[in-house]
Amino acid sequence: MTIKISRLNLSELPQAKKMIKKVFMTFEAPDYSDEGVAHFLTYLNEELEKELSAKQVQLWCGKQDQQIVGILAVRLPDHVALLFVDSAYHRQGIAKKMYQEMLSELSLKQVTVNSSPYAVSVYEKLGFQLNGKEETVSGIRFQPMIFSREDE
Repeated sequence: MTIKISRLNLSELPQAKKMIKKVFMTFEAPDYSDEGVAHFLTYLNEELEKELSAKQVQLWCGKQDQQIVGILAVRLPDHVALLFVDSAYHRQGIAKKMYQEMLSELSLKQVTVNSSPYAVSVYEKLGFQLNGKEETVSGIRFQPMIFSREDE
């Protein structure tokens, strides 16, 4: 299996959103209130495209045979807004490959994320550390986390 990491082309956004929604509903929605699920879906269906158009967000994807199996979105300058991998491709290093590609392209010293409860261990494997207590905003439960690159 060869996964190709690249920037997401805008024409691929509908396919990416479909995959994100499927993964979100399976793994994250059960931890959220109805308000939280509605808030996330509004972001995915309405706000994400606005942020892309305004160049506030950059997206990377992992593909196998032209099929999107992973998405990483960074809200500039340095905040992970979305990180999703199709469940059939979990534990295969796709999130790590997208994350490493993003870090090398953006040359960031520090990155933040508001991790879902489900994904805390994934972010820890990427080198993130807890950065405060779990919060709930608009029904979305999240754990603030931070990644700091050691001075090289």
